[in-house]
Amino acid sequence: MSADSTQDKLSLQSFLPYRCTRLAQSMSVALSRIYTSEFGLSVADWRIIVTLAEHGELTGRTLTERTTMDKVRVSRALASLEQRSLVRRRPCEQDSRAALVALTEAGLALYRELAPQALAWEADLSSAFSAGERDTFLNLLDKLETQLAQLGKTAP
Repeated sequence: MSADSTQDKLSLQSFLPYRCTRLAQSMSVALSRIYTSEFGLSVADWRIIVTLAEHGELTGRTLTERTTMDKVRVSRALASLEQRSLVRRRPCEQDSRAALVALTEAGLALYRELAPQALAWEADLSSAFSAGERDTFLNLLDKLETQLAQLGKTAP
């Protein structure tokens, strides 16, 4: 039986997971031109800096959760950022096994320079939508994330 004779054809161009992955990769590559070429940051560095700027001092474990990166990747990025004096670590008083991580003044200054460029890039990208379409798109993304979490709970 050939693939053409199956009732339900799978086309990558209309397969939602493929389209989302392709879009996410394309956006990531395009945006990385800002933080890589101008600031010498990796994707992991960028995510950590933005997360710390948004939430303040966090443990490595919380950074791992909020950036959706694995522990090793976060650890390596933190070592690199610490070497560049962009973050600092201090012992966590509540958990002697953990360290709290925060941006240094240099890290915060870098964020303040980088954030407007990232937001301008996002605005350029979003200009393809009307304000209503952008809101609808963000709501649809929320729905997909909620549904995906639900599917994950029921997966074998």
